[in-house]
Amino acid sequence: MIDKNPIPREIDEHFHIFSKEPWEVQYGEECAVCKSRIDEFGLCACDTTGGD
Repeated sequence: MIDKNPIPREIDEHFHIFSKEPWEVQYGEECAVCKSRIDEFGLCACDTTGGD
């Protein structure tokens, strides 16, 4: 598999924090408040978790 990330793993902060690359995030439904996608942790851009 070819590594899509040009940033070396040793200094890739996103990978160290989330243990995955940005393109590996699984999204579900859309937030009723901000209309952005809600990720697999139930988080969205406005931090209201879909209005719940």
